[in-house]
Amino acid sequence: MNYLSLALLTKNTSNIPLFGPIWNLIVTILGLIMNAIYVFLDRIGIPNIGLAIILFTLVTRILLFPTSLKQQKSSRMMQVMQPEIKAIQEKYKNKSDNASMMAQQTEMKAVYEKYGTSMTSGCLPLVLQLPIIFALYRIIMNIPAYVPSVRVIYEKVCSSIGGADAASKLVEFANSNDLTSTLKLLHNLGQSDPTKYSADAVQNFIIDFLYRLNPAQWLKLSESFPQASSVIESAALKAQHINSFLGLNLSTAPSSYGLRPTIYWLIPILAGLTQWASTILMQKQNMAAADGSDQSAQMMKSMNIMMPLMSVYFCFSFASGIGLYWIASSLFMLIQQLALNWFFGKKTNEELLQESMAKANARRARKGLPPIDERAVEQKIQSMQAKMDHAEKSRMETIAKQNVRTKESTEYYNQNAKEGSLASKANMVRLYNEKNEKKKD
Repeated sequence: MNYLSLALLTKNTSNIPLFGPIWNLIVTILGLIMNAIYVFLDRIGIPNIGLAIILFTLVTRILLFPTSLKQQKSSRMMQVMQPEIKAIQEKYKNKSDNASMMAQQTEMKAVYEKYGTSMTSGCLPLVLQLPIIFALYRIIMNIPAYVPSVRVIYEKVCSSIGGADAASKLVEFANSNDLTSTLKLLHNLGQSDPTKYSADAVQNFIIDFLYRLNPAQWLKLSESFPQASSVIESAALKAQHINSFLGLNLSTAPSSYGLRPTIYWLIPILAGLTQWASTILMQKQNMAAADGSDQSAQMMKSMNIMMPLMSVYFCFSFASGIGLYWIASSLFMLIQQLALNWFFGKKTNEELLQESMAKANARRARKGLPPIDERAVEQKIQSMQAKMDHAEKSRMETIAKQNVRTKESTEYYNQNAKEGSLASKANMVRLYNEKNEKKKD
């Protein structure tokens, strides 16, 4: 799952209660992995951000594989359970009262228990992946913050142009060179509220800003800071060397050339295609099992179109390094899904059910609970059905009695007169008065 827009949220993630420590831990671990990969490539003579991103993506996909495996198992179990789940949903389709909703929930829970799974088993892997996805985009967008060997290149430039004191001039440079979106991501280099950020924080913003410059912008930066031109030109050459991948500069965004087609357009196009292919393959079995009229299936089809288009848009707007990560991630997911489909394709539903039941019973044993009794669960469902049938029967009998009383009353008060006429109404009043007078007597 690739949601590049999440990258825009990462700057606020650490402020979320309880999520902050988890976020910091994940970012630190993944940052160490990224640094180790780049150092390894540097030692073998190929220090390249593109290769580092691809290897980094491979490592993270391996780390996330257990959650993908669990999610695939959950999807397959849902296929086995689908007939019973759908029958329950149809049973309570037009019932919105609290008792019916509670009964539906209980019956659904009983079915999940019968198959040794839970309602949250399919969502849990996705929830576990979210912090890692946040961290991945943060690291890819701010590589100098996590790779010291890369950071030192930009630190020299930062020092030569005046450090934190150069922030205001860099803001002017950014505004005149179509870098306002970069300024927003970097809090305007701390210049919107100078009292809020320390000198070290401003220098970090400057380093992240310099990392996003493309070759043409490096040249203009040298003209803006002539006193540091030699240092800037040296850093620009190194930056171009480590950011060059298959003839593309990964710090350059395809949108920097406007709507004029260039080779950089391959990045968003490939990102969209690989996103579409991996998503289609991942949902292939689920879509095959789903009814074409099912609302969730229709929604999934819409997402299969919308998400690749979002991939194209975001990868067109961001630096090509982000697009490379997206393409690599989708390709690895594609390969992973082929392997998972092959693996689960060899297993029958009965085998998967037995494995799921065995694991569920092992968990129950650790809690001191007895194994799942399928007959007991079936009896529980049947008992609930009997109670619902009895309640429905009582309700219908009450309605029938009320209808009989209403009919008798209507016939009594409308005798010898055309129903709805003035005579019938007068007759109704007369009979009512006579009835009350008899009671008095």
